[in-house]
Amino acid sequence: MNGDAPIDLRSDTVTHPTERMRQAMSAAEVGDDCFAEDPTVKRLEATAAERLGMDAAVFVPSGSMANSAALITHLETGSSDGDRPALVVHEAHAHLFAGDRDRLARALFDVEPAAVDTEWGVITPEHLRQAIAAHPGAAPRLLCIENTHNYTGGGAVTPAQVNAAAAAAHAAGMRVHCDGARLFNAAVALGLPAAELVAQVDSAMFCVSKGLSAPVGSILCGDAAFIDAARATRKLHGGSMRQAGVIAAAGIVALEEMVDRLADDHANAARLAAGLRTAGGGLEALVPPIPTNFAVVDVRGLGWTTGELLDRYRAEGVLATPRPPARARLVLNRHVGARQVDRVIDVTRRIVRGAAR
Repeated sequence: MNGDAPIDLRSDTVTHPTERMRQAMSAAEVGDDCFAEDPTVKRLEATAAERLGMDAAVFVPSGSMANSAALITHLETGSSDGDRPALVVHEAHAHLFAGDRDRLARALFDVEPAAVDTEWGVITPEHLRQAIAAHPGAAPRLLCIENTHNYTGGGAVTPAQVNAAAAAAHAAGMRVHCDGARLFNAAVALGLPAAELVAQVDSAMFCVSKGLSAPVGSILCGDAAFIDAARATRKLHGGSMRQAGVIAAAGIVALEEMVDRLADDHANAARLAAGLRTAGGGLEALVPPIPTNFAVVDVRGLGWTTGELLDRYRAEGVLATPRPPARARLVLNRHVGARQVDRVIDVTRRIVRGAAR
Protein backbone atom coordinates (compact mmCIF):
# COMPACT_ATOMS: atom_id res chain seq x y z
CA MET A 1 0.00 0.00 0.00
CA ASN A 2 1.25 3.50 -0.77
CA GLY A 3 1.44 6.24 1.86
CA ASP A 4 -1.94 7.79 1.09
CA ALA A 5 -4.89 7.15 3.40
CA PRO A 6 -7.13 4.26 2.29
CA ILE A 7 -10.08 5.15 0.10
CA ASP A 8 -13.12 3.47 1.61
CA LEU A 9 -15.70 2.66 -1.05
CA ARG A 10 -17.26 -0.30 0.76
CA SER A 11 -20.45 1.64 1.53
CA ASP A 12 -21.88 5.07 2.26
CA THR A 13 -22.49 3.70 5.78
CA VAL A 14 -18.91 4.73 6.58
CA THR A 15 -19.87 8.41 6.63
CA HIS A 16 -19.26 10.32 9.85
CA PRO A 17 -21.74 12.80 11.34
CA THR A 18 -21.21 16.44 10.43
CA GLU A 19 -20.22 19.08 12.96
CA ARG A 20 -23.80 20.41 12.89
CA MET A 21 -25.05 16.93 13.73
CA ARG A 22 -22.65 16.65 16.66
CA GLN A 23 -23.82 20.01 17.98
CA ALA A 24 -27.48 19.04 17.59
CA MET A 25 -26.90 15.72 19.34
CA SER A 26 -25.19 17.44 22.24
CA ALA A 27 -28.04 19.91 22.67
CA ALA A 28 -30.94 17.53 21.98
CA GLU A 29 -34.01 17.70 24.19
CA VAL A 30 -34.82 14.14 25.24
CA GLY A 31 -37.41 11.96 26.97
CA ASP A 32 -38.24 8.26 27.13
CA ASP A 33 -39.13 7.24 23.60
CA CYS A 34 -40.57 3.92 24.79
CA PHE A 35 -43.25 6.04 26.50
CA ALA A 36 -43.49 8.27 23.38
CA GLU A 37 -42.06 11.14 25.43
CA ASP A 38 -38.96 12.10 23.43
CA PRO A 39 -39.69 15.41 21.69
CA THR A 40 -36.73 15.19 19.31
CA VAL A 41 -37.72 11.70 18.13
CA LYS A 42 -41.27 12.96 17.60
CA ARG A 43 -39.98 15.86 15.52
CA LEU A 44 -37.85 13.53 13.37
CA GLU A 45 -40.79 11.17 12.84
CA ALA A 46 -43.11 14.02 11.88
CA THR A 47 -40.53 15.46 9.49
CA ALA A 48 -39.94 12.06 7.88
CA ALA A 49 -43.65 11.39 7.42
CA GLU A 50 -44.10 14.81 5.83
CA ARG A 51 -41.17 14.28 3.45
CA LEU A 52 -42.71 11.00 2.25
CA GLY A 53 -46.27 12.32 2.15
CA MET A 54 -47.47 9.77 4.70
CA ASP A 55 -49.50 10.01 7.89
CA ALA A 56 -47.00 8.79 10.45
CA ALA A 57 -43.53 7.36 11.06
CA VAL A 58 -41.54 5.41 13.63
CA PHE A 59 -37.80 5.78 14.28
CA VAL A 60 -35.82 2.52 14.52
CA PRO A 61 -32.13 1.74 15.01
CA SER A 62 -31.43 0.19 11.59
CA GLY A 63 -32.71 -0.31 8.07
CA SER A 64 -32.86 -4.05 8.52
CA MET A 65 -35.13 -3.60 11.54
CA ALA A 66 -37.33 -1.13 9.64
CA ASN A 67 -37.82 -3.59 6.79
CA SER A 68 -38.36 -6.59 9.05
CA ALA A 69 -40.86 -4.62 11.13
CA ALA A 70 -42.70 -3.59 7.96
CA LEU A 71 -42.85 -7.17 6.70
CA ILE A 72 -44.14 -8.53 10.01
CA THR A 73 -46.65 -5.71 10.49
CA HIS A 74 -48.11 -6.19 7.02
CA LEU A 75 -48.42 -9.93 7.55
CA GLU A 76 -49.97 -9.45 10.98
CA THR A 77 -52.47 -6.73 10.05
CA GLY A 78 -53.37 -7.70 6.49
CA SER A 79 -56.38 -9.79 5.55
CA SER A 80 -55.84 -13.54 5.80
CA ASP A 81 -57.04 -16.24 3.43
CA GLY A 82 -57.80 -19.33 5.43
CA ASP A 83 -54.92 -21.72 5.84
CA ARG A 84 -53.06 -20.69 2.70
CA PRO A 85 -49.54 -19.31 3.15
CA ALA A 86 -48.98 -15.62 2.52
CA LEU A 87 -47.38 -14.91 -0.84
CA VAL A 88 -44.67 -12.25 -0.60
CA VAL A 89 -43.22 -11.19 -3.95
CA HIS A 90 -39.77 -9.60 -4.08
CA GLU A 91 -36.86 -9.06 -6.45
CA ALA A 92 -34.44 -11.99 -6.47
CA HIS A 93 -31.61 -9.93 -4.95
CA ALA A 94 -33.73 -7.78 -2.64
CA HIS A 95 -31.76 -6.64 0.38
CA LEU A 96 -34.73 -7.34 2.67
CA PHE A 97 -34.52 -11.06 1.86
CA ALA A 98 -30.74 -11.43 1.58
CA GLY A 99 -28.73 -12.94 4.40
CA ASP A 100 -31.81 -14.44 6.08
CA ARG A 101 -33.13 -10.99 7.03
CA ASP A 102 -36.71 -12.25 6.73
CA ARG A 103 -36.12 -15.11 9.19
CA LEU A 104 -38.17 -13.61 12.01
CA ALA A 105 -41.16 -13.08 9.72
CA ARG A 106 -40.91 -16.66 8.47
CA ALA A 107 -40.72 -17.91 12.05
CA LEU A 108 -43.91 -16.08 12.98
CA PHE A 109 -46.00 -16.56 9.85
CA ASP A 110 -46.60 -19.08 7.10
CA VAL A 111 -44.84 -17.20 4.31
CA GLU A 112 -44.24 -18.30 0.74
CA PRO A 113 -41.62 -15.97 -0.80
CA ALA A 114 -41.60 -15.52 -4.56
CA ALA A 115 -38.33 -14.19 -5.98
CA VAL A 116 -38.46 -12.32 -9.28
CA ASP A 117 -35.42 -12.05 -11.54
CA THR A 118 -34.94 -8.61 -13.09
CA GLU A 119 -32.16 -6.84 -14.95
CA TRP A 120 -31.97 -3.69 -12.84
CA GLY A 121 -34.20 -4.49 -9.87
CA VAL A 122 -37.44 -3.14 -11.37
CA ILE A 123 -40.48 -5.39 -10.83
CA THR A 124 -43.13 -4.96 -13.53
CA PRO A 125 -46.85 -5.86 -13.46
CA GLU A 126 -46.03 -8.83 -15.71
CA HIS A 127 -43.40 -10.05 -13.24
CA LEU A 128 -46.01 -9.84 -10.50
CA ARG A 129 -48.68 -11.67 -12.48
CA GLN A 130 -46.23 -14.46 -13.30
CA ALA A 131 -45.19 -14.79 -9.65
CA ILE A 132 -48.79 -15.05 -8.48
CA ALA A 133 -49.61 -17.62 -11.18
CA ALA A 134 -46.56 -19.68 -10.21
CA HIS A 135 -47.77 -19.95 -6.59
CA PRO A 136 -51.46 -20.93 -6.84
CA GLY A 137 -51.48 -22.39 -3.35
CA ALA A 138 -50.53 -19.10 -1.68
CA ALA A 139 -52.63 -16.03 -0.95
CA PRO A 140 -51.17 -12.86 -2.51
CA ARG A 141 -50.37 -10.56 0.42
CA LEU A 142 -47.36 -8.32 -0.10
CA LEU A 143 -45.13 -6.89 -2.83
CA CYS A 144 -41.72 -5.61 -1.71
CA ILE A 145 -39.83 -3.20 -3.96
CA GLU A 146 -36.45 -1.55 -3.46
CA ASN A 147 -35.44 1.98 -4.49
CA THR A 148 -32.60 2.44 -5.15
CA HIS A 149 -31.83 -1.19 -5.93
CA ASN A 150 -28.67 -2.16 -4.09
CA TYR A 151 -27.50 -5.40 -5.68
CA THR A 152 -27.87 -4.44 -9.33
CA GLY A 153 -25.92 -1.21 -9.03
CA GLY A 154 -27.87 1.42 -7.12
CA GLY A 155 -30.26 2.34 -9.91
CA ALA A 156 -33.23 4.60 -9.20
CA VAL A 157 -36.74 3.33 -9.94
CA THR A 158 -39.07 5.91 -11.46
CA PRO A 159 -42.51 6.84 -10.09
CA ALA A 160 -44.10 5.40 -13.23
CA GLN A 161 -42.39 2.05 -12.63
CA VAL A 162 -43.32 2.02 -8.94
CA ASN A 163 -46.91 3.04 -9.61
CA ALA A 164 -47.42 0.39 -12.29
CA ALA A 165 -46.23 -2.38 -9.97
CA ALA A 166 -48.22 -0.98 -7.04
CA ALA A 167 -51.42 -0.77 -9.08
CA ALA A 168 -51.04 -4.40 -10.16
CA ALA A 169 -50.37 -5.46 -6.58
CA HIS A 170 -53.36 -3.59 -5.19
CA ALA A 171 -55.58 -5.09 -7.90
CA ALA A 172 -54.45 -8.52 -6.69
CA GLY A 173 -55.33 -7.66 -3.10
CA MET A 174 -51.72 -7.11 -2.03
CA ARG A 175 -50.07 -4.37 -0.02
CA VAL A 176 -46.82 -2.75 -1.15
CA HIS A 177 -43.72 -1.98 0.91
CA CYS A 178 -40.76 0.03 -0.38
CA ASP A 179 -37.28 -0.61 0.97
CA GLY A 180 -36.04 2.92 0.39
CA ALA A 181 -32.77 2.75 2.31
CA ARG A 182 -31.37 5.18 -0.27
CA LEU A 183 -34.70 6.66 -1.36
CA PHE A 184 -33.35 10.20 -1.25
CA ASN A 185 -30.57 9.20 -3.66
CA ALA A 186 -33.30 8.12 -6.06
CA ALA A 187 -35.21 11.36 -5.51
CA VAL A 188 -32.12 13.49 -6.17
CA ALA A 189 -31.18 11.46 -9.26
CA LEU A 190 -34.71 11.89 -10.64
CA GLY A 191 -35.04 15.52 -9.58
CA LEU A 192 -38.28 14.78 -7.71
CA PRO A 193 -39.56 15.01 -4.13
CA ALA A 194 -39.19 11.70 -2.34
CA ALA A 195 -42.95 11.64 -1.75
CA GLU A 196 -43.56 11.18 -5.48
CA LEU A 197 -41.60 7.92 -5.42
CA VAL A 198 -43.80 6.36 -2.73
CA ALA A 199 -47.17 7.98 -3.43
CA GLN A 200 -48.80 4.64 -4.33
CA VAL A 201 -47.12 2.32 -1.80
CA ASP A 202 -48.51 1.39 1.60
CA SER A 203 -45.30 1.73 3.58
CA ALA A 204 -41.75 2.87 3.01
CA MET A 205 -38.55 3.12 4.99
CA PHE A 206 -35.36 5.12 4.50
CA CYS A 207 -32.05 5.47 6.30
CA VAL A 208 -30.85 8.77 7.75
CA SER A 209 -27.41 7.18 7.89
CA LYS A 210 -25.64 6.17 4.64
CA GLY A 211 -25.28 9.16 2.32
CA LEU A 212 -27.31 11.43 4.59
CA SER A 213 -24.49 11.01 7.13
CA ALA A 214 -26.36 10.57 10.42
CA PRO A 215 -24.52 8.08 12.64
CA VAL A 216 -27.44 5.69 13.13
CA GLY A 217 -31.11 5.17 12.41
CA SER A 218 -33.86 4.53 9.89
CA ILE A 219 -37.49 5.57 9.67
CA LEU A 220 -40.53 3.51 8.69
CA CYS A 221 -43.50 5.46 7.33
CA GLY A 222 -47.11 4.56 6.59
CA ASP A 223 -50.66 5.34 7.66
CA ALA A 224 -51.42 5.93 11.34
CA ALA A 225 -52.84 2.47 12.02
CA PHE A 226 -49.90 0.74 10.36
CA ILE A 227 -47.35 2.77 12.32
CA ASP A 228 -49.17 2.12 15.61
CA ALA A 229 -48.86 -1.60 14.89
CA ALA A 230 -45.24 -1.18 13.74
CA ARG A 231 -44.32 0.35 17.10
CA ALA A 232 -45.35 -2.91 18.75
CA THR A 233 -43.34 -4.81 16.14
CA ARG A 234 -40.33 -2.61 16.89
CA LYS A 235 -40.60 -3.72 20.51
CA LEU A 236 -40.68 -7.36 19.38
CA HIS A 237 -37.32 -6.72 17.68
CA GLY A 238 -35.84 -5.21 20.84
CA GLY A 239 -35.90 -1.83 19.13
CA SER A 240 -37.59 0.26 21.81
CA MET A 241 -35.31 3.13 22.78
CA ARG A 242 -35.06 5.50 25.70
CA GLN A 243 -33.52 8.98 25.35
CA ALA A 244 -33.18 8.45 21.61
CA GLY A 245 -33.41 12.15 20.83
CA VAL A 246 -29.64 12.21 21.08
CA ILE A 247 -29.42 10.25 17.81
CA ALA A 248 -32.69 11.52 16.32
CA ALA A 249 -31.25 15.04 16.37
CA ALA A 250 -28.66 13.99 13.79
CA GLY A 251 -31.43 12.56 11.62
CA ILE A 252 -33.22 15.91 11.61
CA VAL A 253 -30.04 17.65 10.42
CA ALA A 254 -29.64 14.93 7.78
CA LEU A 255 -33.06 15.70 6.31
CA GLU A 256 -32.68 19.45 6.59
CA GLU A 257 -29.12 19.83 5.28
CA MET A 258 -27.78 16.70 3.60
CA VAL A 259 -30.25 15.68 0.88
CA ASP A 260 -29.16 18.04 -1.90
CA ARG A 261 -25.48 17.22 -1.46
CA LEU A 262 -26.16 13.62 -2.51
CA ALA A 263 -25.80 14.99 -6.04
CA ASP A 264 -22.06 15.35 -5.35
CA ASP A 265 -21.81 11.61 -4.66
CA HIS A 266 -23.70 10.90 -7.88
CA ALA A 267 -21.35 13.11 -9.88
CA ASN A 268 -18.31 11.41 -8.38
CA ALA A 269 -19.80 7.97 -9.10
CA ALA A 270 -20.31 8.98 -12.73
CA ARG A 271 -16.72 10.25 -12.87
CA LEU A 272 -15.49 6.95 -11.44
CA ALA A 273 -17.53 4.79 -13.81
CA ALA A 274 -16.34 6.79 -16.81
CA GLY A 275 -12.72 6.41 -15.71
CA LEU A 276 -13.07 2.68 -15.03
CA ARG A 277 -14.27 2.20 -18.61
CA THR A 278 -10.89 3.44 -19.81
CA ALA A 279 -8.95 0.80 -17.86
CA GLY A 280 -9.17 -1.69 -20.75
CA GLY A 281 -8.10 -5.29 -20.53
CA GLY A 282 -11.65 -6.62 -20.48
CA LEU A 283 -12.69 -4.77 -17.32
CA GLU A 284 -16.29 -3.51 -17.42
CA ALA A 285 -18.07 -0.78 -15.47
CA LEU A 286 -21.78 -1.52 -15.13
CA VAL A 287 -24.17 1.42 -14.89
CA PRO A 288 -27.97 1.19 -14.42
CA PRO A 289 -30.33 3.33 -16.52
CA ILE A 290 -30.67 5.94 -13.74
CA PRO A 291 -27.44 5.77 -11.73
CA THR A 292 -26.86 7.21 -8.27
CA ASN A 293 -23.82 6.83 -6.02
CA PHE A 294 -22.65 3.32 -7.02
CA ALA A 295 -20.11 2.04 -9.50
CA VAL A 296 -19.92 -1.69 -10.19
CA VAL A 297 -16.82 -3.21 -11.78
CA ASP A 298 -16.78 -6.60 -13.51
CA VAL A 299 -13.45 -8.41 -14.04
CA ARG A 300 -14.58 -11.61 -15.75
CA GLY A 301 -12.95 -10.35 -18.92
CA LEU A 302 -9.64 -10.30 -17.07
CA GLY A 303 -10.11 -13.85 -15.82
CA TRP A 304 -10.15 -12.62 -12.21
CA THR A 305 -12.44 -13.48 -9.35
CA THR A 306 -13.92 -10.92 -7.01
CA GLY A 307 -11.41 -11.91 -4.35
CA GLU A 308 -8.47 -11.37 -6.68
CA LEU A 309 -9.71 -7.90 -7.60
CA LEU A 310 -10.28 -6.92 -3.96
CA ASP A 311 -6.83 -8.19 -2.99
CA ARG A 312 -5.24 -6.02 -5.68
CA TYR A 313 -7.32 -3.01 -4.65
CA ARG A 314 -6.54 -3.50 -0.97
CA ALA A 315 -2.82 -3.60 -1.69
CA GLU A 316 -3.24 -0.14 -3.26
CA GLY A 317 -5.32 1.29 -0.43
CA VAL A 318 -8.76 0.93 -2.04
CA LEU A 319 -11.60 -0.82 -0.18
CA ALA A 320 -14.66 -2.17 -2.00
CA THR A 321 -17.54 -4.59 -1.38
CA PRO A 322 -17.52 -8.04 -3.00
CA ARG A 323 -20.12 -9.03 -5.56
CA PRO A 324 -19.06 -12.60 -6.42
CA PRO A 325 -18.08 -14.26 -8.56
CA ALA A 326 -16.34 -11.47 -10.50
CA ARG A 327 -17.76 -8.10 -9.50
CA ALA A 328 -17.17 -5.47 -6.84
CA ARG A 329 -19.31 -2.58 -5.67
CA LEU A 330 -17.79 0.85 -5.11
CA VAL A 331 -20.00 3.31 -3.24
CA LEU A 332 -19.34 7.04 -3.24
CA ASN A 333 -19.85 9.05 -0.09
CA ARG A 334 -19.09 12.53 1.17
CA HIS A 335 -15.60 11.56 2.37
CA VAL A 336 -14.50 10.66 -1.18
CA GLY A 337 -13.99 13.55 -3.59
CA ALA A 338 -12.74 13.96 -7.14
CA ARG A 339 -9.09 13.59 -6.14
CA GLN A 340 -9.71 10.22 -4.51
CA VAL A 341 -11.86 9.13 -7.46
CA ASP A 342 -9.01 9.89 -9.84
CA ARG A 343 -6.66 7.90 -7.65
CA VAL A 344 -8.97 4.86 -7.81
CA ILE A 345 -9.09 5.21 -11.61
CA ASP A 346 -5.28 5.36 -11.76
CA VAL A 347 -4.98 2.34 -9.45
CA THR A 348 -7.41 0.37 -11.62
CA ARG A 349 -5.52 1.18 -14.80
CA ARG A 350 -2.25 0.18 -13.16
CA ILE A 351 -3.46 -3.18 -11.86
CA VAL A 352 -5.08 -4.01 -15.20
CA ARG A 353 -1.87 -3.14 -17.07
CA GLY A 354 0.07 -5.29 -14.61
CA ALA A 355 -2.19 -8.24 -15.35
CA ALA A 356 -1.58 -7.86 -19.08
CA ARG A 357 2.21 -8.18 -18.80
